[in-house]
Amino acid sequence: MKNKLYVNVFKLLLVSVLMSSCGTTYQLKNDLKKHNDSSSFFKGFVLFDPVANKQIVNHNGAKYFTPASNTKLYTFYAAYRTFKDSVKSLAYYKSQDSLIIKGTADPSLLYGFESSKVLDFLKNEKDSIYLIDTKIDNPPLGDGWSWDDYPYYYQPEKSIFPIYGNILQYKWESGAVKSYPTLLKSYIKALDSIPLRREVSSNQFYIENNSKRNYTVPFIVSNKLVAELLSDTIQKNVTLIPPKPNHQFNYIYGQRYDSLYKQMLHVSDNFIAEQLMLQVAKEVSGKFDTKVGIKYAMENYMQDLPHKFKWRDGSGLSVYNKFTPENTVKLLEKMYREIPTDQLLSYFAVGGKSGTIKNWYANNGTPFVYAKTGTLNSVHCLSGYIITKKGKLLIFSYMNNHYPGSSSEVKKEMEEALLKIYNAY
Repeated sequence: MKNKLYVNVFKLLLVSVLMSSCGTTYQLKNDLKKHNDSSSFFKGFVLFDPVANKQIVNHNGAKYFTPASNTKLYTFYAAYRTFKDSVKSLAYYKSQDSLIIKGTADPSLLYGFESSKVLDFLKNEKDSIYLIDTKIDNPPLGDGWSWDDYPYYYQPEKSIFPIYGNILQYKWESGAVKSYPTLLKSYIKALDSIPLRREVSSNQFYIENNSKRNYTVPFIVSNKLVAELLSDTIQKNVTLIPPKPNHQFNYIYGQRYDSLYKQMLHVSDNFIAEQLMLQVAKEVSGKFDTKVGIKYAMENYMQDLPHKFKWRDGSGLSVYNKFTPENTVKLLEKMYREIPTDQLLSYFAVGGKSGTIKNWYANNGTPFVYAKTGTLNSVHCLSGYIITKKGKLLIFSYMNNHYPGSSSEVKKEMEEALLKIYNAY
């Protein structure tokens, strides 16, 4: 009888320990170690308490991972530290008989954001409008991007005067092809079966006859095409001219940067991320050069991260990016200490509610994960903030590389771990 009573008491104590935060920490560490010993892929996880200023869990936190779109956290912080208010949407110079304009790398024009300031300014101009034929200081596609992803919506070209997000959207509707922008409808060819969505080196697009699909395909950017699209949009002629020195440009200010940050982080918008890094570079160096902007941010905003790291683009499309979970947690801690919490969390996708984690981390309708995903082939990462059951804010970075199958199993395991943390702390 005594032995039976002892066993029952021991079981109760064990359950109590496992349900405590210490027990959960031990269990997480043990699970991670077991998985590391038996798994065919690589995992890293760091959990940090910013109030106590201590790490709770650190598994492979100093190891390097391909971060995918977790890179956008670094882009966000670089832009947040560089800019404080609204975007320079258009540069212009007014002479006696003409308006000369040039791009500022602003991604928002006719890309789902309010564009009336720029468009009304151009529509109301009485004199001739001229667009300066200039470009960014980088190739249109980034280092380490997959070359054969060029016809997919998530890899549009970078450019100095983006318009319509540098993508063409088209579909069959009422027996005919409809496109946005409409000017590019003539670039679309309908076939019974299509070899590809767009030719590699030209703006020849394809659609399958009577297809029920919606197509979203990047176009090859040129200033000539931008001038044509702008002319068609404002119903006024825009003429392309070569650059001229000594113009003192003024600016039309458009979107608040907050709206770009939210779009970039909520839905993992690669295009906005790349254009933001071009704008950062221009602001700090005078050149539209992503490499220069990244170098500046690393040396001036992120010099206190614990490990050196490789950062090649704004979006995370590059396979050359290599970050550690400890670095990402430190970056998230810097954000936490510098940005009001409500404002900070508003930038992130919310588990079970919005963005790229709308279908995960639902927790029976109680939001608790505010985070940025990162997904490439065999890569899935999640980094951000947990608001626990007791109201404690914790910072985490959970990185998975080289898994051979679907990401669903990886996400299930992550969801279980984060729910344990939510309930324990």
